[in-house]
Amino acid sequence: MKSEQAEDVENPDQVAGDVIGNTAYSERFVLKILLKLANLDTLKEEIKEKSFEDDICILWDMTTEKDVVLFLQKHEVLKLINFALPVIEVSRIIEIIIGIIGNMCCQKEVVKVLMKMDGLLATLIEYINTDDSLVLVQLLRLVSGCLYLANDEEIEIWMNLFASVEYSSALYFILLNSSHKDLLITALENLNTVCSNCNTEKFRTKFYTHFVLQHALDSLTAAFTEITVKRKATCSKDKLERVQIISLQIVLNFVGFENSYEMYEGSIENVITLINVVLKYYEEKLVVNKEIDTDLIDILSSTITIVDVLKITDSPEKYFEPTYNIWNATSAILQTDKNGSSFEENDREELKEFIAKVRKPLAVLMCYYLGNVSEDNFYEVIEIVDTVYEEILTWVTNEPLATNTSKRVTKYRSGKKKKFNVVLE
Repeated sequence: MKSEQAEDVENPDQVAGDVIGNTAYSERFVLKILLKLANLDTLKEEIKEKSFEDDICILWDMTTEKDVVLFLQKHEVLKLINFALPVIEVSRIIEIIIGIIGNMCCQKEVVKVLMKMDGLLATLIEYINTDDSLVLVQLLRLVSGCLYLANDEEIEIWMNLFASVEYSSALYFILLNSSHKDLLITALENLNTVCSNCNTEKFRTKFYTHFVLQHALDSLTAAFTEITVKRKATCSKDKLERVQIISLQIVLNFVGFENSYEMYEGSIENVITLINVVLKYYEEKLVVNKEIDTDLIDILSSTITIVDVLKITDSPEKYFEPTYNIWNATSAILQTDKNGSSFEENDREELKEFIAKVRKPLAVLMCYYLGNVSEDNFYEVIEIVDTVYEEILTWVTNEPLATNTSKRVTKYRSGKKKKFNVVLE
């Protein structure tokens, strides 16, 4: 049987004046909850009741509706929460309340109000040090939502809040140590949002001071591995690909400073693992599953920057081999299309455009490897690509890179020719 509270939420027979905006939700139901939050004398007892949790959980769902958010704003719900939150000790209730604020902060007008409430912001940001994973998920969602809509003045406030609670250290601790998949994904999204909105010209110094720490990439790659390797079977395809893309974006942000190599030299092996997982995934997607994904173009471009800054020239299987396999797949696709295929005319044009765009970063990545790898690894890979090297080189527009690689290949071929002539003699 439905509870009285549940019936109050959405009742087709309710008085027209009781509905919130264009929704079917009841004003009376919401006002009852707000009254309970306002009465601090009875609130501690109220939150022990299952019915209270049920009611605010329903309210949480309701806050996906803009009209409900505006109704709550009209009744200054953030002020009520500001007074109520410090006396609430039940983690589930805290999670729901922060979740409600997070939903409300999808509206810019709510963010503007919240950013002027120093006390509530200080209370909220302190929850970054909680050990409750579900509370952390909602807090990180809230912070990300606010940053996404923030202007420069509001980002300044967030940067100061981050410093006040050592936010980055807490965030990196979560990434390094948590095994809670949803928390890790939310934490990665949060760090990516921080990078996108705070690593700007105006806040670059503060971002560097607070977030660019030696253990940052180790924490990132630990979370990445937990999700994409250990928890891969439990992740949807969309989430898996999202994690891969934003992880590379985060690495790009951290290696974009003058001393990046010195800062992250100790993390190179972990970054190589991340790159390998991403490239192998997209290699399988194209080579095995025959799926065209334009994200691969940006992934390769990001990888080029990362391997250049961190001077990554590991064994061929780490990133050279998947890159070469993807190159071969594009060649096979072109040949298949030439000989006749099942592609419609529109699909063919899209396919040609994709290959034209993806071949340049593929070529650059392979030439970077050929130009900088150790002698032993160079001899191993040049034997593989020697017959298609000239074709690869035509896609490289970076003259210093092309020249450096060509010198090495020419030297190798000259030496090989001399050995051959000696054998003939």
